[in-house]
Amino acid sequence: MTTTTSAAMTTATSTPVRRLAVVDPFGPGALIAPAFRRLGWSCVAVTTTAGPPPVLAHTWRAGDFDTVLAYDGDDAALGRELRALRVAGVVTGLETGGPLADRLCARLFPGRGNLPELADARRDKARTHEALAAAGLPHLRQVRTADFARVEEWLAATGLDRADAVIVKPARSAGTDAVRRLRPGPELRAGFAATVGRRNALGEVEREALVQEYAVGTEYSVDTFSVDGVHDVCGVTRYAKRSAGQVVGIYESVEFLGLDDPVCAGLVGYARRVLDALGVRFGPMHAEIMLREDGPVLIELNARMAGGQMPFLSRLATGRSQLDRLTGHFGGDAERSAGYELRRHVMSVFVTAPRSGVLENPEVLASLDRLPTAARSTVEVPADGIVARTSDVFSVLGRVILASPDRDLVLCDRARIRRIERSLRIG
Repeated sequence: MTTTTSAAMTTATSTPVRRLAVVDPFGPGALIAPAFRRLGWSCVAVTTTAGPPPVLAHTWRAGDFDTVLAYDGDDAALGRELRALRVAGVVTGLETGGPLADRLCARLFPGRGNLPELADARRDKARTHEALAAAGLPHLRQVRTADFARVEEWLAATGLDRADAVIVKPARSAGTDAVRRLRPGPELRAGFAATVGRRNALGEVEREALVQEYAVGTEYSVDTFSVDGVHDVCGVTRYAKRSAGQVVGIYESVEFLGLDDPVCAGLVGYARRVLDALGVRFGPMHAEIMLREDGPVLIELNARMAGGQMPFLSRLATGRSQLDRLTGHFGGDAERSAGYELRRHVMSVFVTAPRSGVLENPEVLASLDRLPTAARSTVEVPADGIVARTSDVFSVLGRVILASPDRDLVLCDRARIRRIERSLRIG
């Protein structure tokens, strides 16, 4: 076990310091330590790998932590170190740390965490749907294997060999990384071969590929925060996505919905049953759900806070977020941070590049943060002007967050963004 301790940890104080351990504090998890430090807490980072995933390296801030522990495979030793530090809780930063966080909670705080025996079902997309099937809930038909012959057998057995397309993706990645819509036959065989053995966006090698039926409908997310198995809704959003050839799931926008929207009752009820089936007892969860003609079906569950600036978006839309629920739970302000009410219409609009090359008119993007309803813009063009074709959430040019009490004004600005996007000249 490698331990790094800053001077802040060794400074004597007259008041006992409360400490929180964050496992893999990358991506959305990078927001946890600063929020707790503002409350006067000390934070401990536990890392499961030598470094953060390359696509999230910019989110790793060691200075936010008074202690950094590098996990070496010894749960008992790590548990003893955390017990000696008198941590008040262990939470997940990125989904890569979910199984370890669950095991540590079971060791240090018995009965207060998620069911450890279902940790892999909360982390692995194939295991997730196996657990839903066992619970009798709607789920996606799938096969996960390194042998394409098994895929062909599965296609024939399910009748999906006659389908227009199926989905191929890594089982343990994130951010629509390498998710492809492919036709059964040579196209699927090639996509399958490209997935097996590939290192995914989170830095893990995928020894097998996951092939699933292609779900058609409108995609939503339900974000929750759970305590003792009670799942409080923190946000319901509707996704607009598009496909480009084999590439599926390119984000166009994410819009918050109020619980009075007709689709919410069914989505939230299904999401809560999913969380129960996956042994969720504590913490933030992000469930992506497709609403098909026959009802909702889970696409995947991310056992962490929602990413994509969601705490900021949630506060704009409702006044509170999953991060507020987390700090409220440990800081004794849980009641004030609970509840879900849409206060204003909020939409995150993604700006994408249709091809790779040099952006010849970057000046057209300068007006995005001056749109009437723009609350924030993260659209950036590299200094050399070279952009990559957008193929997943990690390769967008950025996003513009729109907010207003008037939804029509938000929709008007979304249309303006699309016109600006279409005017990009990439040579």
